[in-house]
Amino acid sequence: MNFCIYIFVFYIYNQMLFRKKLLEMNQHFMKPFTLFVVLSIFLTTSIFGATSPDQIEYQGNSLTKNGQGTRIIFFMKVYEGSLYLENKSSNAQEIINLDSPMAIRIDVTSTMVTADAMKKALSEGLKKSTSNNTASINNEINQLSSSFDSAVNSGDYYEFIYLPDKGTHVVKNRELVELIKGFEFKKAFFGIFLSDNPIQKNLKKSMLGG
Repeated sequence: MNFCIYIFVFYIYNQMLFRKKLLEMNQHFMKPFTLFVVLSIFLTTSIFGATSPDQIEYQGNSLTKNGQGTRIIFFMKVYEGSLYLENKSSNAQEIINLDSPMAIRIDVTSTMVTADAMKKALSEGLKKSTSNNTASINNEINQLSSSFDSAVNSGDYYEFIYLPDKGTHVVKNRELVELIKGFEFKKAFFGIFLSDNPIQKNLKKSMLGG
């Protein structure tokens, strides 16, 4: 009888130790997990965003913001993307094929964005936009890449302003960096954000005013 009691007490004691150990493990896991969740939410709130202007005035052209969205990578905001048109539209394919003044503005909001990262992201975006048919605009892609030879910092902004018969003006912090001619390049570039295979679907939706 005493032996049975001993076994029972030993069993209860081990169960208590096991539960204590399990609780400690859960607490150990939950602390960094909770921190990660809180940090993720904190980093994706609007305090880390940027508000782009309602209008862009460039070489006598007045463009109105059609929509603004956020590019997010691994729970972090990396930039705000805004689309500017002469007249508001939610028709992505029509905007891509439209030969009229328009612009895309990128406001950098994270130190994750570097010159090399921008080159790589836009190059990959052009491949997606054209279904990997970039041969006819290779020279223009090289021009775009060269416009990111200087350092990119959080707080910088880029405006890619297309004007018919002139081309796509790459403007960094109000300074013209590059002029890339060609309507085909314009369509491919705007397709990075607005094509059927965009860089980020909810960013496309936001740019279209959704």
